Amino acid sequence: MIRIHIPGFYASDPGGPRWGDAQIIDDGRYYLVIDGYCEIGTDRLIKRLKAQKIKSPYLFISHAHWDHYCGIRKIIKDSYFTPKALYCQNPDSIGDVSSGVRGEKATLRNIINEAKARKIPVKFLKNGSHVKLGDIDFYVYQKTEKFEGNNEAYLNDGGLCCWFKSIGYWTSGDGPMKIYDMCKSVGAKPVFFKIPHHGNNCPRLQAQGMKSNGALYCWDNDYSTKITEFLMYGRNRCIEAGIKYFNCHGDLNIIAQGGYVSIYKDYKVTRYRCAYKGKTRLKQPNLAVVEGVLRGTYGKDNERITALIDEGYYPIAVQNKVNDLIKLIKG
Repeated sequence: MIRIHIPGFYASDPGGPRWGDAQIIDDGRYYLVIDGYCEIGTDRLIKRLKAQKIKSPYLFISHAHWDHYCGIRKIIKDSYFTPKALYCQNPDSIGDVSSGVRGEKATLRNIINEAKARKIPVKFLKNGSHVKLGDIDFYVYQKTEKFEGNNEAYLNDGGLCCWFKSIGYWTSGDGPMKIYDMCKSVGAKPVFFKIPHHGNNCPRLQAQGMKSNGALYCWDNDYSTKITEFLMYGRNRCIEAGIKYFNCHGDLNIIAQGGYVSIYKDYKVTRYRCAYKGKTRLKQPNLAVVEGVLRGTYGKDNERITALIDEGYYPIAVQNKVNDLIKLIKG
């Protein structure tokens, strides 16, 4: 079984920036953290890892922007963790196109040096790299396009993209600028994908292309205190193209097992077929877990979904049992 957990945000969270990416991917043996949010998100990510006693994850930085590397850097510096390796792009492969990019390159070098100081192996990835950690199996693609007047796009678009072919899933950081064109060029046909750059980076033709290429579902990482058309642009184009959208207003959990991928959100499950046939670790509910839900042991809403999956239960099956018991009690 492969699980992708995306720590979401909640209205009860304290104020402050809610930017960036963070995904925890595991197969029960290996744990991979792709990017690390910033501010509130970083705190939530590290709290999550410690609660699950994930001490030795593999770390992955898609590109050298603060809202992506911040949490990874904190994990590297935290003595609780003993990361297995740090995956990132070689800073020497990034051209000096502006002072901003040069600053990001310097920061990436500092992160690499911090990892090496803790004896964490650093593995540079480039276009076409293949990473396999147990059942976590993906290819890395990178394409750099230069846009006149927007030098910062050099890193946005030149970031690392991950194609999990066996589960039909594509994810990245802020790029690529043209996601459909890139997927088509490498032969990727994702069913489920992350919209690049806070949900805005998928213009109409690219969204239509993704739909024609087989995409059915998408998500983005944005939960800001001020939603603007800039942030919503890509997601709106995907919705217009007929692609179902998932947000991170609350945790997002994805489970791949037995030839299917299930997306759990708001006590609804969305399922699609995939090539991955891994066996499940989830089980049907018993009376004890139903009583625990009624007592509030597992929290509520999407936090409850996460907690139930953590305990090894199908969350929808548990909720159905809870509903049945409530109906029985009410007569």
